[in-house]
This record gives sequence, C-alpha cells and structure tokens, in this order.
Amino acid sequence: MFQFSYKRCFKACVLAGGMLMFSTSCKKELPQAIFPASLTIVNGVNDNTSFLTAYFGNAQPKYYNRLSYIGSGNSYDYATDKMEQPVTLFRNNDTLQPGKFFLKTSLQLEPGGIFTQFVYGSPTQVKQKTIKEQLPPRSLHDSVAHLRIINLFDNRSIDVVQLEPVAVTMVTNLAYEQLSDFIKVPVNASVKNFRFAVKDHATGVALDTLSEINISPGSTTLSVQWLFKARTMLVTGTWTNASVFSARAKSIGHF
Repeated sequence: MFQFSYKRCFKACVLAGGMLMFSTSCKKELPQAIFPASLTIVNGVNDNTSFLTAYFGNAQPKYYNRLSYIGSGNSYDYATDKMEQPVTLFRNNDTLQPGKFFLKTSLQLEPGGIFTQFVYGSPTQVKQKTIKEQLPPRSLHDSVAHLRIINLFDNRSIDVVQLEPVAVTMVTNLAYEQLSDFIKVPVNASVKNFRFAVKDHATGVALDTLSEINISPGSTTLSVQWLFKARTMLVTGTWTNASVFSARAKSIGHF
C-alpha cells in the first residue's frame, strides 16, 4: 500500500510541477501592454484650399486613393501603438512622384498620450507644430465648452471677440503661431448659436466670423460637438494689406 501511495503522490507532484512550468512559460511569453497614443493632424495651410492625404508608415503607399483625407481647415484623428510614428503628407493628391511629398516627419509620442500636430504655412513653405495635450477635464455639472485659439494667419497678430452667447474678448494681440489657453464658453439650453469675430490687431480690420449652431431650429437638443468638449479655433489666411487679404476661422473638436 505504501508503494501504491508513493506512486500516486509522485505522479501528482510531477503533474503539478509540469503545470507550474507551463504557466510560468506562458506568462513570460505575454507581450507587455502598450496603451495607444492619440494623434490629431490639423490642416492649417494658409491658402485655405489645399487638402492633404496622410500615410502612416515608412514604406511607399500601395494604394494612394486609400490614404486618410484631411480637408482644408479640418483634422484627422489617429490612434497608434508606435511611439515613433512616421507620417507622410501629400498635398492635393500630388502623388505622381512618390518622393515629392508635402511633408515627411517622424513624431515622438508617448503611451496613452494625446498629441496634436498642426501643419501650416504656405504651399511652398510648410511648417509644423506638435503639441502634447493637457485637455480640460469634462464635468457633467459644468455646462461649458472649452475653446482655445491658434493663430496661423500669415505673420499678423489677431484679436478674437465672442459675440454669442456672451459678448466678451477672448484674446487680444495673439501673435502668429501662438496658441492660447482654453477659455470657457457657456453651453446651455438658452444658447442657440456660437459666434466669434476675428480682427487684425494692428488695424482693427474684421477678418472673419466663426458661426456654429448649438441648437438647430425646431430642436431642443444641444450640439454634442460643443457641450463638455474641448475645441480649437483655427485662424488661417494670407495678408497683403487692409484691403487685400484672405482669412478663415474654423473650429475642430478634441475627443
């Protein structure tokens, strides 16, 4: 009986040891978890007509008609687990010569980080600015949106005044390439529209007005693009003199 019990005990120990070794080997093979980074690319090219297509890789794109489209004054959101993310941008579908890209860069990201890359300047002299974001926290008890302004308007300082829902100066003498802090904008059931006037700081010339709807006519639903959200007003364009200029103000959301 002792011999029988010893054999059973020996087999059980061998089986337990084997299972422990298998479990340990499986744990070693599990890859380390990497939280993706969030990247938003913003098209702020100052001719206000150029559209971009984006490729996120090092090799040549196989199908150019499948590249990510970024309209003038718009943005494109991308999630990636690459902390050194290559980005190639083509302008106005100019892909006949693969080496003739509009912008080619490699962005240094961080796991779980939120980044915004502003692409701006002129079609012949492109610039870029990459921001690691610290977006305002959302609160269901605070009926506001958070809006900031970036000035990409052709080497001119600007002023931005909120016309609706409350008449107030948002920024003054915001220099070219400067990004303001986030500013709270009221959002509630009494706010029908958002309107902001953009002026040239030196001359006071009105450049453009940004108008967006909060509650559509006949509806009582607030815009989900604004309520509790963080947004950036993008001011772009070119300046020759007070009578000859091209300016545009648009806003993009951060989600």
